[in-house]
Amino acid sequence: MEKKVLQVLLIMLFAIGIITLGATTSPAAENVIKIGAPLPLTGDYAADGEHMLMGLQLAEEDLNAAGGILGRPVKLVTFDIKNLAAEDVNASAEYLIKKEKVDVIIEGYGGFGPDWLTFGARYNVPFFHGSGSNKANSMTANDPKTYSNMFQVFSPETEYGKRAYEGLTYFEKFYKYPNKKIALVFGDFDWDITYTKAVKDLAEKDGWEIVLNEKVPYGTTDWGAIMTKIRKSKPSAICISILSVSDISSFVKQFMENPTPSLLDISYMVVFTEVQDAVGEGLKGVMGYVTSYVLPTKEGQEWKARFKKKFDMEVPLTTSPSTYDSVMIWVKAVEAVGDPTKYDEINAFVKAHPYKGLLGVYDFNNPGQGVSPSKDFPIAYSQYEGGGKLAFFGVDEFKLPPYIVPPWPKK
Repeated sequence: MEKKVLQVLLIMLFAIGIITLGATTSPAAENVIKIGAPLPLTGDYAADGEHMLMGLQLAEEDLNAAGGILGRPVKLVTFDIKNLAAEDVNASAEYLIKKEKVDVIIEGYGGFGPDWLTFGARYNVPFFHGSGSNKANSMTANDPKTYSNMFQVFSPETEYGKRAYEGLTYFEKFYKYPNKKIALVFGDFDWDITYTKAVKDLAEKDGWEIVLNEKVPYGTTDWGAIMTKIRKSKPSAICISILSVSDISSFVKQFMENPTPSLLDISYMVVFTEVQDAVGEGLKGVMGYVTSYVLPTKEGQEWKARFKKKFDMEVPLTTSPSTYDSVMIWVKAVEAVGDPTKYDEINAFVKAHPYKGLLGVYDFNNPGQGVSPSKDFPIAYSQYEGGGKLAFFGVDEFKLPPYIVPPWPKK
């Protein structure tokens, strides 16, 4: 009899334990606010994907250290979109929004089209991206109801092209250019096409001769035909935009085998350590834009110090600050609205209220809901100095590239 009573008591205690455990863990799990991040963690864009992730991880850490959002803990949930194929982007939405039920989507970039159609058109969950695309702004402006949740945290490619032209003509203040000829090479990709077209339009307006305006397929590593045309015309400036480490590295190395006396812009790829390592000191003097230049404010310097402490590296000039800022823009809206699931109210708040972040003032109060360059949100342009260091336009001194021999005559 005593044995049966003991068994019953044990069963009751076990049951009570299960009920108690369920009561303490389930609400805690439900209390978490999730940040969804479709990122290229493997594949051709993995280096950028890692930097995107770092910014998000630091944001998650900072928020939880401060007590979370609305007193609730924050959890980062990622999904690998690999080489940005549409099927992987679609799968990320199924996982992040439908399964994990995240309350915001933050990416660095995620397909330059499939991501907009997936996260912008199909859901009203706030969606922050750094595609830097005129097309994304146009989609939002032309269909504001469908894309009211889509916010672009980088200026469009046309503005980067304008900045590149400023860089390529910077030396006119100090040197006599041998001619007003410019060569343009671009990949078969909207960003590349629009970036170089912006350079072309400004150059033609200023009386430059376009001696080469050629589209090439991604995967080009033999540049013999292009080099022949460049060496024949000897332009004062060359602008090439192909967002591929192997393609750009091979171009620069082959150009440096017998360089023409030309300034060289390689767009975004100048910031990649993989390109710097592949080309070596031959990259000295080469120029290109920077998407993520943390402003030299007190807050910016403190953030850079925290980043270095956490990851044991300097802040990369790619996407870490922008993904961090994206999280904080959303957090400000959530705290103002008071509920992370009131997506339409959060989206309306983000659009109506500028946010001062690491990269400048994000102002989405325009038809395209994307930032534009201004004194409060500058586009950084750089020149490679060697040893992994960059000089920045408007901040540091640019020097005539050492491969221009003899140097152009000074004015």
